[in-house]
Amino acid sequence: MKYLDILEKSLGRKATTNEIEAFTVMWSEHCGYSHTKKYIKKLPLVSEESGNAGLVPLNDKYYISFKIESHNHPSAIEPYNGAATGVGGIIRDILAMGARPTAILDSLHMHKIINGIIEGIADYGNSIGVPTVGGELRISDAYKYNPLVNVMAAGIVKKENIITSKATRKGQVIVIFGGATGRDGIHGASFASEDLTGEKATKLSIQVGDPFAEKQLIEAFLKMVEEGLVEGAQDLGAGGVLSATSELVAKGGFGAIIDLENLPLREPDMKPIEILISESQERMAVITSKEKAEKILEIAKDHLLFGAIVGVVTDDGIYHVRHNGKTILKVPAKLLSNAPEEEIYEFEKDQLPENIDLKFSPIDASYVYTQYDYMVGTDTIIKPGYGAALMRIKDEDMYYSLLTHSRADIGKASPYWGSFIAVIESVRKTLAVGAKPLAITDCINYGDPDEEPEGLAAMMKGLKDACEFSNVKVASGNASLYNTNNKIPIPPTMVIGMVGKATKALLPKSGDVYLIGWKDFDLEREKILWNEIKKQTSKGNFVLALSNYKENPTYTKNLGLKISGIQHSPIHQLILVIGNDVKSDLPIKKIGKATL
Repeated sequence: MKYLDILEKSLGRKATTNEIEAFTVMWSEHCGYSHTKKYIKKLPLVSEESGNAGLVPLNDKYYISFKIESHNHPSAIEPYNGAATGVGGIIRDILAMGARPTAILDSLHMHKIINGIIEGIADYGNSIGVPTVGGELRISDAYKYNPLVNVMAAGIVKKENIITSKATRKGQVIVIFGGATGRDGIHGASFASEDLTGEKATKLSIQVGDPFAEKQLIEAFLKMVEEGLVEGAQDLGAGGVLSATSELVAKGGFGAIIDLENLPLREPDMKPIEILISESQERMAVITSKEKAEKILEIAKDHLLFGAIVGVVTDDGIYHVRHNGKTILKVPAKLLSNAPEEEIYEFEKDQLPENIDLKFSPIDASYVYTQYDYMVGTDTIIKPGYGAALMRIKDEDMYYSLLTHSRADIGKASPYWGSFIAVIESVRKTLAVGAKPLAITDCINYGDPDEEPEGLAAMMKGLKDACEFSNVKVASGNASLYNTNNKIPIPPTMVIGMVGKATKALLPKSGDVYLIGWKDFDLEREKILWNEIKKQTSKGNFVLALSNYKENPTYTKNLGLKISGIQHSPIHQLILVIGNDVKSDLPIKKIGKATL
């Protein structure tokens, strides 16, 4: 265990075997964020209280909940289940806020299209009835041994239905419901926090998904919320029962007594510690009162789900786990949830890189997104392949935009500018569908911070500076470190998920195509370009804000673009505007026609 000395100093004694098992999970990078916590505290964060996912208001009635997470290590070992359970996990984070999940997006970096990953996302998302509305696909040999599978989800929740992610008083009970618990995913969190050639890189670490159980879980939980039964909730993801229940009580300053023998199992003879740390999927933990617990169990049963009261909230701050009356773990709850924090590095921004040698293969992404159901729910206004997704809220004169975006090609040359440009290009893409940027969720995909801490510092500084420049705050995020194989790291890859708000729907259309802006980059011109995008969308013109116009078969195909190759620097300030008689005070050139 990496922080064993710190643990034993905190305990004032030698740690037991079960304590080492538990803290290996909770203090893993995946759960504890040891290398990124201090950087995150420096980011401009939204003022709304976030729990399992980010939360920002759309109007006085509705909020949008959203978050991005990684399932990189599992997808490298077992592509199908790794990707599928990535979808399931992020959906439950949105659900735990009280929100109905309404959209899924992905960000995929691979050395080739790995069908198992695509099928995992498609099968799971299609089965649970949540549309996969957008994403990005990047192909490069730099990700041969470490594919990146980042999945973003969003959901809509009425203000009065927002659920907290903490216990609020002594005597509340903890109910776990959903699928039964098995051995799959044991030490999945700690496996996701080390080099892929590490000793935990086995299929035992990979969770197995059941999308039909997830669909039942979604409907059951939302019914519980509607009936006012849920007082707090947490997804059972990384760390399983241990992580979910200890975090619920620690956030409120409480403790708990957990009785593991009450938990329904699907495998016989599981050891108590295995039950505690299993990452079996399709499970939720709910905090409620004793009076409401039986009704929660009834709803779970009606939806063909398992359920049981497994714990009670105490006011002593101690997390006490028992199995058939025998104590297997008894430690301060806050000690579990507060992993040691690594020191951070100060980074002064470097020069904009001139030489960018990482090239992504041009590819038609429609091969991927046509396997996704992007129209289920009938709220998708702009489908994949036309920039940011645009969604509606039924019976509301309002829309919201969603996207994922990254610039790892820049990140390889300069981790700072890779993060910075990813943010400001996300702003362009959001403005291009007529939306105002609301907030960001980020996924920090990096190699080994112990070997190269400066690169992580540069990524985080780029994210901070870009958010401050854009006046767009961070609502949630995820860190995926140790993306290495035999100590060879991936390029620093900051993936940005951005949400926006629009009051009208701009749809792709046929018309003349104009190239507007500059073929190189000067930060002082960026907000001029943003104002140009706003001006063009206000006139009803359709705007595309791409990173690469030279070779982009997806957009060439979708829009029927008849244009010759456009030459520009890898970092540029160009947009395509489709309309008739388009005018601009910026450099402008008519370059072709779009025929839809």
